[in-house]
Amino acid sequence: MAVLNWDHTMINVRDVDEAAKFFGDHGIVFVRGGRHERWGTENALGYFGLNYIELLSVYDNDRVKHFSRADASAVYDAVQDYNRNVQRINTIAIRTTDIKETHDRLKKAGINVGTVEEGQRLDEQGHLITWSIFFIDDTIDGLPYPFFIQWQGSDQERKQKLIEQGLIVQHPAGDLGVRQAVFHVPDPEKVAEIWGELVESSPEQTDIGYQVPLGDRQLIFKQGTENHVVQLTFEGAGDQLKKQELTLDHIKFSFN
Repeated sequence: MAVLNWDHTMINVRDVDEAAKFFGDHGIVFVRGGRHERWGTENALGYFGLNYIELLSVYDNDRVKHFSRADASAVYDAVQDYNRNVQRINTIAIRTTDIKETHDRLKKAGINVGTVEEGQRLDEQGHLITWSIFFIDDTIDGLPYPFFIQWQGSDQERKQKLIEQGLIVQHPAGDLGVRQAVFHVPDPEKVAEIWGELVESSPEQTDIGYQVPLGDRQLIFKQGTENHVVQLTFEGAGDQLKKQELTLDHIKFSFN
């Protein structure tokens, strides 16, 4: 049986270097990740253990015109935000230990899953990074679905490699970890039920909305009009950020 976890959060930005500097000035370390030649996009990455945040933007305005939402829904959505000059949290990626099993399960459930494809990019040190991935070309009443990814090797092997490469580091702002993604949606109960099926977890009603546990993290669905992820909540912040909020346009980080 496939084990599922929250792999990373994609955030759409106008310029990865400017966004990385903004967060870096507040003690959150992001480094250049590399370029997706197929899509014409580039990223910067901030790691919090194996869970990380991907700042995604466009580097080739011509290349991004040559794929559709059916090819890579989350990347397509990021390009549309880039063209509209919108910076916001896009969606999350779910890591699976068996991408074929996960793909088959969702397909049988009637989810409009795309083909499992092999992805790759060169990082800034010239290392070839490879993965298997599939997207979902659909929305839940307008809310983007997550996408699913499987990396080469075990979590332990990958974590050790990321430490050796200097990508998993201690952030000046504290021993940070992303604990929650907060969604604002018109029908929190309905959306929580669908996401619960996606990640094989049972929704729980709380005093702040509906919660879907995902490993040691939570997806929180609240009543709202944005129909999007609106906030990431962190634990482990030092005095610089503790009990604070950090906002870049529509991107909001909250620190417990």
